[in-house]
Amino acid sequence: MKCDLFFTEEEIGKVSKLTSELPDIFLTIEPHSKQSYTVNRQYPWEKWQLVVDELKDHVPIVQIGAAGSKVLNSVIDFTGKTSFREAAALIGKSAMFLSNEGGLVHAATAVGTQSAIVICGHHSSEMVAYPQNITLNASTHGVCGMKKLCEHCHADFKRHDHMKLVMVIKGRLNERNSY
Repeated sequence: MKCDLFFTEEEIGKVSKLTSELPDIFLTIEPHSKQSYTVNRQYPWEKWQLVVDELKDHVPIVQIGAAGSKVLNSVIDFTGKTSFREAAALIGKSAMFLSNEGGLVHAATAVGTQSAIVICGHHSSEMVAYPQNITLNASTHGVCGMKKLCEHCHADFKRHDHMKLVMVIKGRLNERNSY
């Protein structure tokens, strides 16, 4: 199963210009998650920063997202520089996309880019169960579906070892001989 996206020449041109000075191999990351639906699906900011800290000396990481978003240290900041569709095209040029469950994970599938996703007990990993994706489920309490604060989801995220994500990413990059 795969989603489809078709880009205009203008979108492709803008992304080509943005990536013209990037190396051939880079990662994209969107550490933020839409909080208006639920506060229980965003992997902690501090954990994303630890992931970036472990990878930054091995592969460039481009952060995408809305203008005004908080930016991780040691990333190339492309926040606010793309529309959703342009962000998808940019993800398509990257070796891998790192994120929480969300729309850009589905967009990454449409452009053929593997995603590494950390989820908690708010929803099932089947939400992003595309064959090429790596889904790390931090939940110890199962699917809760709560929209209000779930102490279990947040405790699971805090306990989750970010190095599991780092090792999976490094392993996949090594498999591609691109790392």
